[in-house]
Amino acid sequence: MRRPGRRFEFPLPALLLALLLLPRPALPANGVPALNHVVVVIMENKSWAAVQGRPYVSSLIAQGAQPFLSFAVTHPSQPNYIALWAGSTLGVTNDNCPAPGSPFSAENLGHACEAAGLTWRAYSENLPSAGATGCSYDGSASTGLYTRKHDPWTDFRNLDHMNERPYADLAADIGANQLPNLAFIIPNNCHNSHNSSTAGCTTLDADTWLSNNLPAVINALGPAGVLILTWDEDDSSSGNRVLTLFVGPLVKPNYVSSRNTTHYTTLRTITDGLGLTAFGLSAAETPLTDIWVTPVSTPGQSWGRIRTLYR
Repeated sequence: MRRPGRRFEFPLPALLLALLLLPRPALPANGVPALNHVVVVIMENKSWAAVQGRPYVSSLIAQGAQPFLSFAVTHPSQPNYIALWAGSTLGVTNDNCPAPGSPFSAENLGHACEAAGLTWRAYSENLPSAGATGCSYDGSASTGLYTRKHDPWTDFRNLDHMNERPYADLAADIGANQLPNLAFIIPNNCHNSHNSSTAGCTTLDADTWLSNNLPAVINALGPAGVLILTWDEDDSSSGNRVLTLFVGPLVKPNYVSSRNTTHYTTLRTITDGLGLTAFGLSAAETPLTDIWVTPVSTPGQSWGRIRTLYR
């Protein structure tokens, strides 16, 4: 008989077992899991066929999920980057610097994150300092290692430009366990294979750069993070079909979705995962929902059943 006044205590292991047996949450109604970290890596000017067989990219395909048909929205580069950032090309049709019509005040991922209390950063190779506004660094505005046409946030007036960081800050943030909720990684124009006619800047060299840089990023995602690897546009050979790949613990491995998608679909998936209101043309898109691992609900157990199991 239990003594009067003595608190009944369950053994600690039984409590731990009970927690493990609680029902696991299902996907939210919109079909995209709540994401703590979204990291977007943008490569350059190559079709799906040109990159899908590269060694490291192939390993990521085996780990992750992709829409079978994913398309950029236009040519050339700059309006595709703006589309992925702001849900619209905002009338930009060229790579001119600064982007015609800028600075823009349209809604965009940076402003949306700041308004929602989320953190964001863009990490760009060869950007010399936070918030630098040059059209190019380490070369010309067309083929310099850094070109502003690949950094759309620079052209918006309604966000904190101190979140535009040199690439070295990424390793520092990961080391300090401060990966932001949203991060964009912009390799330079050699490592993204933009300058692929230059020795050391081929798609195979770009694949090697990815293999050297992405594992640490993937490891930093945590249990509710996703890496999105995409190309801004194709090389004008394949109807603008590009590879868009999702990798992370919540993503089905080696999975191909039957969905047709664009950069606007990717943007809608990002905003839904981060709990942001969709904007621009992405608001009319349906996010990617079939690429996620659906948690299996486990029926709750009674204390009597738990004690029987643990006895």
